[in-house]
Amino acid sequence: MTSDANSIERLGLGNYQVHTQIDIDAPASVVWATLTDFDDYGWSSSFKGLDGPVEPGAEVTATFVVSGRTRTIQHELIDVEPGVQWAWSDVFMPGLTDFHVYRVEPIDDARSRFIQRDRPHGRAGFLLGWFMARSFRSMYETFNAELKAEAERRHGAG
Repeated sequence: MTSDANSIERLGLGNYQVHTQIDIDAPASVVWATLTDFDDYGWSSSFKGLDGPVEPGAEVTATFVVSGRTRTIQHELIDVEPGVQWAWSDVFMPGLTDFHVYRVEPIDDARSRFIQRDRPHGRAGFLLGWFMARSFRSMYETFNAELKAEAERRHGAG
């Protein structure tokens, strides 16, 4: 992964696009299985998984640990492609909405790429957008590295 692969783009006043990605030495099926094994998310320091099915229109509860505090956020899953991606777009604080995508792409039979994209936007984006985009990027880079380590461990163990 090159440092250019992770970026924050300003799309307009208070509207940002965060893009992170990491290449993983495991097939896409292993990465997807790791990503959606919410009963075994001890490997992640920030995102603790979803309570609910990964299917279009599902109402789920996402659990995060931010600054040592556990937070839950209700989401409706959209843009679900089994084995490939899920997304949500919901208000996560007054005046700020995100559009967050988790995506797994095969590179070849033995390697894959994990991508997280997010777009914090809304009235509060004028004041908080850049701060939130930077925070998201940092959290996603950490999560991506943790997912890579766990998926590669599971692939090597299998």
